Amino acid sequence: MKLTVFLTVFACLHVSAKIYSQDTKISLNLKSVSIQHLFRAIEKKTAYRFVFSNDIIPQNMKVSIDVQNTAVSEVLSHALDRSNLDFKMLENDMIVVADRDNIRQVIRVSGRVLDASGQPLEGVSITIKGGSGGTFTGAKGVFALNVPDANAALVFSYVGLETQVIALNGRKTIDVVMKGARQLGTVTVVNTGFQTLNKERATGSFGYIDKEQLARPTTNIASRIIGTTAGVQATLDVDGNPTFEIRGKSSLYATARPLVVVDGFPIQGDFSTINPNDVESVTVLKDAAAASIWGARSANGVIVVVTKNGQRNKPLNVEFSAFTKMGRKFNLDYVNPLATSAETVDYEQRAFNKWSARVNPGVLNTGYYFAWSEATIALSEEYLGYMTAAERQAVLDRLSRQSNKQQIRDLLLASPATQQYNLSLSGSTGRMTNMLSMLFENNQSNFKETGYQKYLLNFRSTANITKWLDLHVGGMVNYNKEKNNGVSLQDIQGISPYEMLKNEDGSLTNIHQYYYPIIDRFVPTELFPYSDWTYNPVQEIQNRDRTVTQLNARLQAGITLKLLKGLTFDSKLQYELFNSWDRQFNNENTYYVRNRVNTATTWDQANNEMTLNLPKGGILSQYRSRTQSYNLRNSVSYNNFFGQEHEVNFIAGVEISNRVSEGFGNPLTYGYNDETLTSGIFPNGPGGTFSPIKNWLGSNQTFTYSNTFSYTTNRYFSSFANLAYTYRGKYTVSGSFRTDASNIIADDPKYRYSPFWSAGAAWQMHKEDFLRSANWLNRLNLRLTYGYNGNEDRSTSFKPLISANPTPNIYTNDYTAAISSFGNPTLRWEKTGTWNAGIDYSLFSNKLFGKIDVYRKYGKDQIAQLSIPAVNGTTTQKLNNAEISNKGIEIELGTMQRIADRISWQGNLNFSYNKNRIEKLFVATYAASTLYSGGSGAYVEGFDANTLWRFEYAGIHNKQPMVKGEKGALYDFGAWTPGDGRDYLLNMGSTVAPYTLGFMNTFRIHDFDLSFIITGKFGHVFQRMGFNYPPTWSSRVLPNVKYSEVVNGDPSQIVPLPLNDIEDRYYFWDRFHQYLNYLIEDASHIRMQEVNLTYNLNKRTLSRIKLDNVQVFAQGNDLFTIYANKAKEDPEYPLGTMNPQPTLTLGVKCSL
Repeated sequence: MKLTVFLTVFACLHVSAKIYSQDTKISLNLKSVSIQHLFRAIEKKTAYRFVFSNDIIPQNMKVSIDVQNTAVSEVLSHALDRSNLDFKMLENDMIVVADRDNIRQVIRVSGRVLDASGQPLEGVSITIKGGSGGTFTGAKGVFALNVPDANAALVFSYVGLETQVIALNGRKTIDVVMKGARQLGTVTVVNTGFQTLNKERATGSFGYIDKEQLARPTTNIASRIIGTTAGVQATLDVDGNPTFEIRGKSSLYATARPLVVVDGFPIQGDFSTINPNDVESVTVLKDAAAASIWGARSANGVIVVVTKNGQRNKPLNVEFSAFTKMGRKFNLDYVNPLATSAETVDYEQRAFNKWSARVNPGVLNTGYYFAWSEATIALSEEYLGYMTAAERQAVLDRLSRQSNKQQIRDLLLASPATQQYNLSLSGSTGRMTNMLSMLFENNQSNFKETGYQKYLLNFRSTANITKWLDLHVGGMVNYNKEKNNGVSLQDIQGISPYEMLKNEDGSLTNIHQYYYPIIDRFVPTELFPYSDWTYNPVQEIQNRDRTVTQLNARLQAGITLKLLKGLTFDSKLQYELFNSWDRQFNNENTYYVRNRVNTATTWDQANNEMTLNLPKGGILSQYRSRTQSYNLRNSVSYNNFFGQEHEVNFIAGVEISNRVSEGFGNPLTYGYNDETLTSGIFPNGPGGTFSPIKNWLGSNQTFTYSNTFSYTTNRYFSSFANLAYTYRGKYTVSGSFRTDASNIIADDPKYRYSPFWSAGAAWQMHKEDFLRSANWLNRLNLRLTYGYNGNEDRSTSFKPLISANPTPNIYTNDYTAAISSFGNPTLRWEKTGTWNAGIDYSLFSNKLFGKIDVYRKYGKDQIAQLSIPAVNGTTTQKLNNAEISNKGIEIELGTMQRIADRISWQGNLNFSYNKNRIEKLFVATYAASTLYSGGSGAYVEGFDANTLWRFEYAGIHNKQPMVKGEKGALYDFGAWTPGDGRDYLLNMGSTVAPYTLGFMNTFRIHDFDLSFIITGKFGHVFQRMGFNYPPTWSSRVLPNVKYSEVVNGDPSQIVPLPLNDIEDRYYFWDRFHQYLNYLIEDASHIRMQEVNLTYNLNKRTLSRIKLDNVQVFAQGNDLFTIYANKAKEDPEYPLGTMNPQPTLTLGVKCSL
């Protein structure tokens, strides 16, 4: 009985639905409206959907309708009566409108859509070109669509693939193959870390690095961004690892680094934890609409990295790559630009006992610590009467002829080299896709006994559990072991050019750290724990073990629930663990151990007896740190079409995250034996009665007995939403909202929950009817956005901070502490408001393409060191009161040209300009020393945050070099300059380039690919090296390579050597000579960043060796630089710093 009732009701409903569709009646009152307006009005009141082509509708056609309870067929017959149009009602509630002559041509077209590998594509958008109506492909790529004209064209579009336009030519069945987007010349898909967006409908400003650029060999994926994206300025370290600044300096004290997001989550590590061979795409989010959904950490921009995953319905794919990167030893004359040995001896002779000289009195307690060079010691020994003039001159003559450069190159430097091997496996099994990759990298740095080994394992898997449930898991394990036994550049720069590392017989020399004649005369070294008090860097390298071991892991898991059509729920979790162990062991053959034990010994000079306070043996230092973080995010997303003209993309969710960093340091372990794992004991061991211990010269000393601990936690709670609506595929509006709460922000809700938001609009102008005849125009998209991003400054606190000294006072044995920050009770997020206007274009069948963006960023509530009344206990404090702005323009221009058969050229030029300015900064006055020293103290309201301030050199007066002070007053180098430094220091310009350039080219010539990248920076300044005027003090006298420039220079243009025989205040000169205006040079330069040549084995050869792909490549990096400055110094790596050397990379990549 129940079944009968059910079937009866179902039949009635079914019949009712049919009657409704066939004989629907409506009431309308429309006056002089377009025919399209009439169609939309009928669609709103009924279940009907119209299919038509705009081309057949007369532009000036207007209709008036006033009917009550009238059948739709009658309404349409009346409206179309005086036109050449007719309509046809189909069974599926579709009404086809066409020319009367063609109405009988209405056909139903069906088919399948496949990707390039032959796999069906679900969700492909299919519309009628120039008309209304459309559909999507189903689960197996199948579609069916009523088309009003048998000769119409269908448009097939899919995120990440090239849009296809297919003419039917009367066909009722078609199969379509969607091709990759690389042929478009413009990027079609971008990733925000939350969503994948069709570039055409994105309102924000994005940069995108394509797969070809990502595929080139590198040890750090960040290097692939260099020169590819306008507005992204990169600075490289000596190993080629870049740091980025996106659209200028957005914060005065907080980090300027952009947020890095990997597979949807911010990561705690740097780019080194990402296998560059696993990266699928990199997207740079630059404006508020693109990045504001990342809230309080997005003001510096966001770099979104998406890694590869297995492809569905594909067999096992194996890829292997290997390369070796080789470089040469760095140029010692550039990184350590000292005067020659003869010039150094000459300078020491001139300066000794004349220019603020401190003559060694020859007494142990006051003169032993003079770590003078051999030449200065010879001069001093003659002065003290221990050496004759002839003996002294013999020493000076010998030293003038010696040079240690070759020994340094042979014994301390190494040719850098890196080997990398990568293996990846990907594929699918039924409903599961998998990807596993393994990387090994071995590195030798620029110094002997220094380098690292890195192991990296990645895994990603997606399981289609049911039609409505997907499971995602992924993981990364990274093991690094870094060896740092070699010297540093500072070690080399502290050796005089004539001090040899080895004697002629091959034995090691003594590069003494004390005034050794006094030690020899007064100290019974044979009674000390170690009679050998010599130092040589080669010996140090051979007898120490300094390693940093890191074990890092990142785990990700998530589920996707497909609740309804277009509606999904995602829950994702990321857990990260970073462990680091810094272990530094020096055995007793190192000077470090021998000197520390000897100087800690108590020497009873009256009885010539020694008391050992530190045990003999090695010294071990250990520090361990651990960072754990988790991020849990739940979100709902909705992506769907409504009718044929409305598309909605929506996402909203909440997330919580927590990062805990802990550090643990052991006190130095003395007397340690690395083989027996034993150690000595402390004098007056921990917890013992305090009794000051005398060192070898009778002074009190203490030792750190306690461990050191550190702990920080950063917690966040966030809610977010993003909505984009597209009408008729042409007009898009978007909006986003996010609020972040954190324990580092003041408790007041108005500060802690302050929101970030954005709004934007885009207009696909090329789809308008009035541009339909512009065949040369393929794409013209206008964008406009405004919104707020945030930044966090962890250098301050909303509560007062106290810094405790871990070492007790050597006289009282009490622990002390001091207030390090008085606190900022209104501490809140730094906010940056950004508006951005952009144009995307593609011309001449996509052969010419690019974009233009104009923006203005205005940061408020910026943390800055401000002046406050002294009654608060301090005269300065970090508060949220500063404001900073950046404005600029970015231009990108690309082209793709087919030159001949199997010969093509692809080029891309990007240019950007940024103007930075501090708008508000409450600082009362500036001492000159604050400004010329640079850094955070040199921020001045109304000027670029990177401004370089310098004295104006005024020549020589009364044998003294002078600078101009307040109101033009002259001051010599032995005096202080009073007044506000802004009144007389010169603004030399910005040290950060306002103009940047990137130029990429790729030539495909048969089976060869040749590409190169050129970068340029213009409009900024840097300080070249000037003479260093070293005083004779307690350390070595090391005049630099500019000595001859000073000796032979014009004193009115360059500071000379002292003109007085005795210059007692020569040591004051360093407050002026390094901050003079004539040392500033134009920093503009063009750099040949990269050249790559790749050979692709042809298909015939591949089929014989049964491989899918083989590439052999050679790549050169940092090949040469063209400078604008006369000094011919690299402005990013001036004389005296380590500059990247040209490198050659050779490798192979294959797949099967």
